[in-house]
Amino acid sequence: MATRKRPGQIAVQALISIVVAALLVGLATLARAALGPKLGGLSPFMLYVAAVLVAGLVRGPFCGALVMLAGGILGFMLFLTANGVAAPGSVVALMIFWGVSAPVLVTANELRVQLGRAMARLSAALDRKGHIAS
Repeated sequence: MATRKRPGQIAVQALISIVVAALLVGLATLARAALGPKLGGLSPFMLYVAAVLVAGLVRGPFCGALVMLAGGILGFMLFLTANGVAAPGSVVALMIFWGVSAPVLVTANELRVQLGRAMARLSAALDRKGHIAS
């Protein structure tokens, strides 16, 4: 049975998710900017999809959604606009990124939840085995 978290705990967890999201988006942005000379306008969101996956696995859906939102906006602004003008097809590219990232996030979170359940079952089985051996 799950225990209720205090509001202070919820706020701390949300803050941690925000910091992790900012770090992941920052790293993805720096890496994509470094690849800019090789890629140009190609694949502006590829590293942000990886960041969404990591965020969903490590911190859950809130963090992953923050990465999706921030990565989409930054990727659009930095890699798909020139002088404040969006390149042709850039809005479609952004929508595709969000459309692809959403199921990636859902899948990552489901994997995270199932892994937690499996670890809890394993821990309970090991505890039972320890009590039997004692």
